[in-house]
Amino acid sequence: LNSSNFDVTAAWRCATHDLAVLPLGEPAGPAAPIAGLPIYQEIFGRDTMTASWQALLAGPTMLGDSLRLIAGHVGERLDDWRDEEPGKPLHEARQGPVSALGLNPFTSYYGDWSTAPDFLVFLGQFLAWTGDLDTVRELLPTAERVLGWLERYGDPDGDGFLEYHRRSRAGLKNQGWKDSDTAIVDEDGQLVTDPIATSELQAYWYAALRHAAVVFTVTGHPARGAALLARARALRRRFHRAYWLPDRGCYAMALGPDKRPVRSTNSNDGHLLAAGIVPARAAALVADRLLAPDMFSGWGVRTLSADHPAYNPFSYHRGSVWPVEAGTIGLGLARYGCWAHLHRLAEGMFAAAALFEEHRLPEVLSGLPRDPAHPHPGVYPNSCSPQAWSASSIIALVQALLALRPAAPLRTILVDPHLPEWLPDLRLEGVRIGRATVDLTVRRRRGGRTSMTVRGDRLAVIRRAPRQAISEHGSG
Repeated sequence: LNSSNFDVTAAWRCATHDLAVLPLGEPAGPAAPIAGLPIYQEIFGRDTMTASWQALLAGPTMLGDSLRLIAGHVGERLDDWRDEEPGKPLHEARQGPVSALGLNPFTSYYGDWSTAPDFLVFLGQFLAWTGDLDTVRELLPTAERVLGWLERYGDPDGDGFLEYHRRSRAGLKNQGWKDSDTAIVDEDGQLVTDPIATSELQAYWYAALRHAAVVFTVTGHPARGAALLARARALRRRFHRAYWLPDRGCYAMALGPDKRPVRSTNSNDGHLLAAGIVPARAAALVADRLLAPDMFSGWGVRTLSADHPAYNPFSYHRGSVWPVEAGTIGLGLARYGCWAHLHRLAEGMFAAAALFEEHRLPEVLSGLPRDPAHPHPGVYPNSCSPQAWSASSIIALVQALLALRPAAPLRTILVDPHLPEWLPDLRLEGVRIGRATVDLTVRRRRGGRTSMTVRGDRLAVIRRAPRQAISEHGSG
């Protein structure tokens, strides 16, 4: 990547370099990255795959290796100590002395509900970027096992939503993306007890059903694909009815054990946009809420509203800012054509990166506001740096600004670039889709419109707004 904006260029180069030097080196997937240094030098199912997915614009090798790695670490038995169940993918595998002595279950720990749907989503994304049916067929038995776990164990009470619960006395209380013990709080600041159906898990499940539908269809199982697609549509309708908070213009953080909405304004809504589970008519409201002053610090989106009684800007998940979420939220904003919101978010992240050595974003920023009293975003005290999915967020934000969607089986890329004033040009060389590569040069013209130059062959580059952006804005 090259641009006349130095900070964007430098952040991209640092991010791709960090990802290149963070592989775990496991034989099953040598390019699969560790989560981060110095704390998470291990297989970390959700983090490993998420970083690899967000970095797809820089190349697909990491994601292919991450999927193979996770496929080799899927639960075989019922083991309460490890929160293990048949078909449930590994959450993490620590090799430190406390784990090796058996004082905790983390040598092989399965206590996470997001890794299973993520595996299916990212398998579909891998197909879209590479068209590699051989690898997809190789991983299809794992996809079947993961689907089996979601259907048998993911929704214990059969209400149609994924809800997590801990069985291990030494395991994680919260087993969604926000997995710290104090992450899920009600609007009064009280901890929510398990079982909990967090909003982002339902979005991941929705996206997983849609991606699995494509995977099973192209591998010769169209009836299975159609059934999964129908289930996704039903989940989307059910989710909006149960989680939407019309008085707040956002979704509930979760459903608690009493099935009542947890009315805490938080960053999960960005994941909902990325997954596409939000109806187009509600997308602008959701985007406005995410970028409101209590949620958007000026650097990024806070994990919890600054107006919430449990807000703490230096917490892990109760008001801090995670760069990885900026990448996911950015892709969600592009999906619905919320360009002004995306431009504010991206500017904040690139400006934050410019304040760190080599433009390297740490694992977690504080939620302090960006104002004269706080000229630096601050850092969560135990942040890893480098961190794989902070690096990958930079690549995802660039993809979002281009609204780039690959369709490798069709030898096609769909794009709808929207560049802000602070980013007048971008040049990407060697974008790999399937077996072809293409160079893209995008420039911002007077009035804000963009022009695009394409070099390369064997690949169609089509300028088209995302479908949900067209639904929301008419012409897109």
